[in-house]
Amino acid sequence: MGVYAVYDTGDRLQYIGLSRNIQKNIENHAKAIGLPEATDLIASVKCIEMPDESKEVLKQTWEFWLKDHLGDGGEIPVGNLPENAPGADPRWRSRGAQAKPSLNLGGVGGIASQAEAMEAVKTAVESNPVLLFMKGTPAMPQCGFSARTSGLLREIGVPYETVNVLDEANNPGVREAVKEFGQWPTIPQLYVSGQLVGGADIVMEMYQKGELEQMLVMANEGAGDSAGSGESGADATQYTRGDIKLIDDTNRPTATALCKALDGSFTLVGLKVVDESAAHEGDAGALEMGLTGESHFSVEIVAPEFAGLTPVQRQQKVYESLSGVMSRIHALSLVTRTPEEVGGDGQ
Repeated sequence: MGVYAVYDTGDRLQYIGLSRNIQKNIENHAKAIGLPEATDLIASVKCIEMPDESKEVLKQTWEFWLKDHLGDGGEIPVGNLPENAPGADPRWRSRGAQAKPSLNLGGVGGIASQAEAMEAVKTAVESNPVLLFMKGTPAMPQCGFSARTSGLLREIGVPYETVNVLDEANNPGVREAVKEFGQWPTIPQLYVSGQLVGGADIVMEMYQKGELEQMLVMANEGAGDSAGSGESGADATQYTRGDIKLIDDTNRPTATALCKALDGSFTLVGLKVVDESAAHEGDAGALEMGLTGESHFSVEIVAPEFAGLTPVQRQQKVYESLSGVMSRIHALSLVTRTPEEVGGDGQ
């Protein structure tokens, strides 16, 4: 277990990674890149073994190596760039998995109604231990959240299936059907052992905690467990409002409505709303919804109402509070915490 950096024959940094088995990862990189190119791109490897360290320490070391490289005037290695970024080489994060095509839920007879689309979604979820509904395919994702989620599954390396909700020829009506089926308003959606795990934010959080790999391995071994009861543990404890940044601006109607809805639905201890729309200007999905301004938001919310809820139930609770606003939002990144989880003390 440790952190490693791979250099090509010209001593140019190609990729910085962290792994439980560095040698195996290097072999996987070579297989994904293929000969003879791998001979040129994997000329030397710098590594540090950290067998007894936590994932957090490994991540901090990885970040230090990357920042040190950038501080010396280098650029982000091509293997670490986002898959859709110019110059990116996604082969570095590929383990050769997911060569099979995405599922065709329509089958031979096709899907003729929304009821059939719902039944097709239900059958697919029940029939596949690990199933990701995404925009595009793992090889050609059509949105950043889908790319990030499928990339994490590929990084873990367990077998999984995907459904391209944008494939209207093979999966007509599935995009809306899966939202209704899971009571979850956004794509991607990951299902494990027949249960909704969540979207991109929850999957990333579980990955960082080391929980995702264990869940996926258990699912493929037929030992997946369903989520907990989800009974809310919120009580009548009084909390002091902390860092709350409510937006109230007539020039930003969507952000204003979002903040008002959250403030009216939760006992806010902390709230941070960031409008990331400028970074997604011209996004095809947003334009499809008729959104040309406010469309992408990142929200961090701290509230006692999340106590005792699973990650999925927490985000569903937020989505319910925003039901009157979601039609004006294309992408919403959520981080939900209780006051105790951020070190807040009940008063």
